Amino acid sequence: MAEPFLKWAGGKRWIAARLAACFHAVGRKRYIEPFLGSGAVFFALESPDGLLSDVNHDLIGAFCAIRDNPDFVIRSLAQRTITQVSFTQMRDWKPLDPLHRAVRLIYLNKTAFNGIYRVNQNGDFNVPFGCKPGTRLCQPTVIRAASEALQSTELRSADFRVTLKSARATDAIYIDPPYTVKHDNNGFRRYNEKIFSWEDQCDLARLLHALASEGAAILISNANHDAIRRLYRRDTFARLTLTRASLMSGSVGGRGTCTELLLASRSAFGSETEFRRLITASATESPDGPIS
Repeated sequence: MAEPFLKWAGGKRWIAARLAACFHAVGRKRYIEPFLGSGAVFFALESPDGLLSDVNHDLIGAFCAIRDNPDFVIRSLAQRTITQVSFTQMRDWKPLDPLHRAVRLIYLNKTAFNGIYRVNQNGDFNVPFGCKPGTRLCQPTVIRAASEALQSTELRSADFRVTLKSARATDAIYIDPPYTVKHDNNGFRRYNEKIFSWEDQCDLARLLHALASEGAAILISNANHDAIRRLYRRDTFARLTLTRASLMSGSVGGRGTCTELLLASRSAFGSETEFRRLITASATESPDGPIS
């Protein structure tokens, strides 16, 4: 089975197999994901027909390069080394060629602290060097498997509103936006408001309610916060709370557990009891913590 070739902040490797199994259980022809990230759920679905998009143009460019030119990516990564000097050179490099830009993104993603890919308002990469010992830049088997899985996909660099306009009632849709809430008690709020505002959250909820009412199979990961819960009507979306380990702190002592909200369109997945039963039984591995 293919797996993500990137490590992305907020990635869903930890629950991807369960979410994929839930989609398989309700049977849909096409998979849509408008906040692509590492694509963990897509890869767990095992090569479905898909429409994958993200507002990050370079991220989509990397997926296009893996899909269309895997051998180039493999050769280019194999020629590079992991050192502070090489990292600085790649960080400061501004290639115009899409394939070289893809190689740069993958390199920086592999070698930056915590695998974070982040740019400032000027578009400059601003995460320090800090990969784990033994990090491998090039994994040919992973890249080729990802390339094969992506062959039947459409890749777009687009706002979620544009992508969801093309969604149909027969689609499976997974939504994993940047987690931001209306209140200041979310530690990422100031950063996220610049890339995914509260207005964006409201627009997203309106679009998803319309699609759910038409019968689309929708799963949504979001912040476990009252403000988010109020956006999604309980008669339209079943809700579960997932507990998992958090690795986003800069120090081990600052890491712990966190909760995430998982929403499912009732028209496809049934009641909360039915959906809880489905996701509990849908894969062999378990989430890091309990489902409630």
